[in-house]
Amino acid sequence: MKSEWKIKQLSDIAEFNPREIIAKGMMAKKISMDMIQPYCRDIPTYEIASFTGGTKFRNGDTIMARITPCLENGKTAQVNILEKDDVGFGSTEYIVFRAKDGLADKDYIYYLVCSPIVRNAAIKSMVGSSGRQRVQTDVIQKLEVQVPQIDEQRKIAGILKAIDDKIEINSMINKNLEQQAQAIYKSWFIDFEPFHNIQPSDWIISTVDDLSKEIVCGKTPSTKKEEYYGQDIPFITIPDMHDCVYVINTARSLSILGAESQSRKTLPINSVCVSCIGTAGLVSLVPVPSQTNQQINSIIPKERISPYYVFLLMQTMSERINKLGQSGSTIVNLNKAQFGKMDILLPSAKVMGDFSILVEPLFETILSNQRENNKLMDLRDTLLPKLMSGELDVSDIDI
Repeated sequence: MKSEWKIKQLSDIAEFNPREIIAKGMMAKKISMDMIQPYCRDIPTYEIASFTGGTKFRNGDTIMARITPCLENGKTAQVNILEKDDVGFGSTEYIVFRAKDGLADKDYIYYLVCSPIVRNAAIKSMVGSSGRQRVQTDVIQKLEVQVPQIDEQRKIAGILKAIDDKIEINSMINKNLEQQAQAIYKSWFIDFEPFHNIQPSDWIISTVDDLSKEIVCGKTPSTKKEEYYGQDIPFITIPDMHDCVYVINTARSLSILGAESQSRKTLPINSVCVSCIGTAGLVSLVPVPSQTNQQINSIIPKERISPYYVFLLMQTMSERINKLGQSGSTIVNLNKAQFGKMDILLPSAKVMGDFSILVEPLFETILSNQRENNKLMDLRDTLLPKLMSGELDVSDIDI
């Protein structure tokens, strides 16, 4: 019952940046800021690095970005990649929250930190120069929140956790399916296993241009024209391409008017986007008509060319894209002409068709799972503020 909730400061139920020890120079698991996925509980990867400084945490802790724009972009996660009793570390720009024993549930703390109750207060507390503003930790420590008893905390967190668990299962399935597709590609087009380990004589060395009906270098419509932006046409940028096969979610979208202002930049379904500036070599498929910014070159495959072949081919060319785009600069910048002239192995039309038939079900399942995850995230984000505020009563629910 909401009447049994008590007002407490957040520091009453959670430790902030709890003290942990990692010896200088010790090798440990590191979670850098770019490894945290927007609005995603689970951390997909880590690196082993020598400890020189940073925030420290254990499994079950919640880590929240305290710097703009990372916090606004949803970089909050629950640590789950450590072994028992291990201590990991990460950016100094994290605030670490740890549930206090007997007073708070670790999953409840994670969802509370993600909720507008804490998130909006954190954003509002930011101070500092433009572009480098940071959350005032002491303000969040003193933030007053209404808190239910721990049994009810577990019920609230359990509802949200079940949704995130399903999202994680779908993500793991998709990762496995993508690995299967990559293994088939390697077997056919690198090791030539179906062809007695010999490259067929009717395959030719060609170029990326020869795969393409058109290569489209994206463009950003004028940001001075508000009417060019809306929710009609996805506008893909490099951050949208991380850790996904299909770009389902984009930070920005264009209006129909904005897309029509540069209609030749609109990509049809199953175009293959390749990042070619800065973080180069990311590859994604387009599930609906979309546009991109100028940091992305996109291949619209010819009729007989499998988009799945192009996608997997581009993944194998990531290192080459980075090397070709450097040209003495520390920033990769591979232009459209250079990109189109990259040499590739072009198999026969029959082999291309057979390959496409074989892997298409894998990609269809990946897209279906991504779309289901999108709906699940919408459901979670709708329930989150209602549950954390007590608007939905879960006291009689058995979990």
